[in-house]
Amino acid sequence: MKKHYLIFTLVLLSVAGMSAQTLKAPRLQSVTLDKPVVKPATAITANGFTANWEPVAGAEAYCVYVYIKDIAPSDGEFILADEDFNGITSGSIISPAGGDEYGVNLSDYGYAFTYGWEAYAYPTFAPSLVAGLLYSPYLYLVNDGGHYKVILTTLSSHNDEIRVESHGTGEKQVVTYQVDLSAQGGGTGVYTKELEFDNGSRDLFFSTINVTAPVGQADYVDRVQVTQQLKAGDEVYTYVAADEAVMAEDDWGYEVSSKTFTLNPNYLNGHTEVYYDVYAATYDYSTPNGSLPYTLVTSPYSQRVLVDLANRTSEVIEGPTAITEVEAQPATGGDDAWYDLTGRRVTNPTDGIYIHNGKKVIVK
Repeated sequence: MKKHYLIFTLVLLSVAGMSAQTLKAPRLQSVTLDKPVVKPATAITANGFTANWEPVAGAEAYCVYVYIKDIAPSDGEFILADEDFNGITSGSIISPAGGDEYGVNLSDYGYAFTYGWEAYAYPTFAPSLVAGLLYSPYLYLVNDGGHYKVILTTLSSHNDEIRVESHGTGEKQVVTYQVDLSAQGGGTGVYTKELEFDNGSRDLFFSTINVTAPVGQADYVDRVQVTQQLKAGDEVYTYVAADEAVMAEDDWGYEVSSKTFTLNPNYLNGHTEVYYDVYAATYDYSTPNGSLPYTLVTSPYSQRVLVDLANRTSEVIEGPTAITEVEAQPATGGDDAWYDLTGRRVTNPTDGIYIHNGKKVIVK
């Protein structure tokens, strides 16, 4: 199961002045993609490097992921993600900031101290609070059979309904709950709820939104924690950077087989070793998928590459057994429907961001 924060859906078509609706003839037949052959990183600095790989025949784009590794020191429940949005310092409950952008990358804005948090549906902000449709980063949750917990703290009103969708292995899992502030006489207040899911994957993400709060009333997320039961020696990977839209050719038609990253040291959490891997993607226009004239095809993940930022060295290593390969997305089976970011089903997606087969997809 894969999702793409910035997948390149129809980018090539838009560049060529076409769209999915105008494309009629199939371009590709029986598409498969080989696993990319990665090479050691180059141009290594204390906070960056260039990732390298061999071009993959038939690829239209590459997705490159960078992460750090931790090892559980003992058996027990560990916090794998903890974000309190203390980087948000503007606005107020009465007069919130924001509201003028459909989507905001909270990490890029410095609103989140960990990589990959995003908010949609014209989010608004108050100090340490975010309102809107909140998306988590990629989370590596293959341990403990994919079981994990989300601990969600909100500033909301009594009986507000909170919806959390977990996109991991298999069908998405949805949990809704009502905010219960009866112990303090109702009204508005801080409420914490612990939720359990069992569809963890190497690249799980989840979303949360207050679906009932009236306009003008508090419906803020204050803190999000993710925990998982680990055994001593379990490996956990935390994503610190990614580029999911590396075009296979540049504007002049030359093959692209590298990507340079400058890493935010705050995300490294003291680590001087990072890893990257790559997979290739393309479209099979011989196999329509629902309302779209193509099926998204992805290669297996490449091997991992270790990058030692301190010693300026790099080597290709075998991938961890817990990280599984990505398979081509089938045209049938599962939920092939398209949904907007508020969860509504869309028959004919136009320009925008959608959820499809457990992925975030940008249609242009």
